[in-house]
Formats: sequence, C-alpha cells, structure tokens
Amino acid sequence: MGLLRSLLLGRPDGLRAGQRRRFGGGATAAAPPPVSPVVAAPAPAEAALGLKPEPPRGVTPPDGFEVVLHKDALKPGKVTEIIVGGTAIAVANADGAFHACTNVCPHAGGPLGEGFLDGDCVECPWHGWRYNVKTGERPENPEIKVDRYEVHIEGDTIKILLP
Repeated sequence: MGLLRSLLLGRPDGLRAGQRRRFGGGATAAAPPPVSPVVAAPAPAEAALGLKPEPPRGVTPPDGFEVVLHKDALKPGKVTEIIVGGTAIAVANADGAFHACTNVCPHAGGPLGEGFLDGDCVECPWHGWRYNVKTGERPENPEIKVDRYEVHIEGDTIKILLP
C-alpha cells in the first residue's frame, strides 16, 4: 500500500503534497504557515518548520540564470523538485556538489525530484529507473539520458541556467 500511495500522492514532503496542502485537496497535515512575500526566513529556520525554502532574495543572477535555492536548503544525499519559469527541474546534492536535470523520467514521466539519490544517481520513484546527475545518463543504458542544466554556486545561492 505504501508504494501505491507514493505513486499516486508523491512523497509527504514532495511538490504534489505541498500543492494539496496549499489548495486544500485532501491534506492530512496542517498547511504550513505562509511565508512573507517581502522577506524570506533563513533556510535553516524554514527547514526546522518543515517548509520548503524560498529562493534567496536580493540576488541578481547573470543573464539566463535563475536563483532557485539556498545552498543549505538541500542536504547532501537529497534531491528536490522545483519549478522555474514553468519548467520542472530536479536539483540534487551529491556529496556537496549540486546538479540539476529535468524532473521528468523518460521512461514513464515520473517526477525525479521526488525520487531518491544514491551516490551520483537519482532513482525515479515510479519504476526505479536511475540517472547519473553528473552526466544525465542511465547507468544501465547510457544511450538513455535526461537533460541537464548548468548550476552555479555563488555565496549561499544555487543558480541554474535555463535554456
């Protein structure tokens, strides 16, 4: 039952669960308190409250880049999904190195950002297909790849180059 629930509803801290809480579609937990649109709390405080941190404010990225996360918001060995400019992106912290790829598994469209990070590979939560976050390749068949995005770290911010 746990796998079926995960497939249908996503992870408890995933994007779909957050959307259900936000829009009242059958949430099992209380909605998180709203985050001020003017000043975001520091990433550690947001993490302690169980909130997904907002991107840092007051940072001007280079042309084509978008500021997406605080560096401390994504612990080593974790992956998360974000939406930037209408594009769903999976951001992974593989032993302190940040990588970004498309959030959609080519196999069946599963949300990679709701998957699991094992070393350098993100595993799709729907069917277990794995992709190396450094190369985008599937270790079992390198001809199958996910699109990757260029990531830059500046200070406490993670920036992604959008196409």
